[in-house]
Order: sequence, then structure tokens, then C-alpha cells
Amino acid sequence: MIFSHILSSSILAGTGFGVFWRFFQQVPFFNRLLWGFFFLTVSLGAVIGVFHYTGSESLEPLHRSMRILADSLGIFCAVVATWGLLNRITYSQRGFLLTVVPGVALFVVLLLPEVQVFTPIVPSLGILLLMLIAVHALLQRNKRGLWVVLAAMMMGLATKAPAFTNVMSPIDFDHYANALALWFFGKSAQPR
Repeated sequence: MIFSHILSSSILAGTGFGVFWRFFQQVPFFNRLLWGFFFLTVSLGAVIGVFHYTGSESLEPLHRSMRILADSLGIFCAVVATWGLLNRITYSQRGFLLTVVPGVALFVVLLLPEVQVFTPIVPSLGILLLMLIAVHALLQRNKRGLWVVLAAMMMGLATKAPAFTNVMSPIDFDHYANALALWFFGKSAQPR
């Protein structure tokens, strides 16, 4: 049992559920569902992580799969939802399905042993797309883009967690950086 990992996972899960509940109630329905898939995959992965870090080694495959789900479907939904948020687009059921179905397909493909080597590349590409979308919004004088830039920066920093081993455990650093990223996403959706 590693208490610091349990604490950081709990904070990440609580932040995910809390931010979604607090900031995304006014977002249109299908847009909110896209945000929900992103926040839910991250938060459920953190909840499973809490139980995994208490010593339940049997949860390791499920925890790893949830991380891959958050890094594929979750990021895919976050990119599309961010585009909709910053460009004031209200998605329909069709737009929602055109996002979720490829995201689930990407998740299934990334579970294949031959393709798992590409798993770290997908969230990096998603972070890059988030940053480009945010910069585009800032060029359009949309101040919400600044929150997305901060969120993408924290997500990018989380991917470099092993470089911060002298500060804290890479797992804890990843959890805290992602919790901050979720908070920044919530601030981007805050009504003006």
C-alpha cells in the first residue's frame, strides 16, 4: 500500500467528478456528454487506481486499460468538446457519435499487443491538438483559450512526470498535474 499514490489518485478522482459537476451544467447536452466521457474516463481510472494502490494487484490490467481508455477515447472527446466550447458549436447526436465511435475504435486498437507501442503517442497528439485549438481561440480574442492552454500545458507536463523524480513520485506528479488540468478545463467552461 502506497499512501501518497492513494491520496493523489483520490484527489484526481475527486477533482474530475467535482469539476464536471460544478462547471459543465450549463453546457449543451451532447457537448456535456463529450466532456463527461473525458472526465469520467480520467476519474474512473483514478478510482480504480486507489484500489490498485491499496495492494490489490489483480486490478493492474483494469487500471492499465482505464488509462488507455482515458488516453484514447477521453482525449478524443476532450479535443472535440474543446473545439465546440471555444467555437460555440452545439453538437447533435450525430456529432457525438462521430466522436465516440472512432474514440472507442482507437481504444480497442491500442489494446492490441502489436499496437501498444503507439499508446503514448495518442495523448501527445491530443495535447498538441488542444494547444492548437486554444491558440486559434486566443487569436480570435476568445479568453477561454487561455484556460485550455494552461490545461494542455499541465497535461503535457504530466507526460514528463518521470523527469521530476527528485520533486515527488512520478505517479503522484502525474495525478496532481492532471488534476490541475481538469480544473483549468472547468474554468474554460465557466459562464462568462
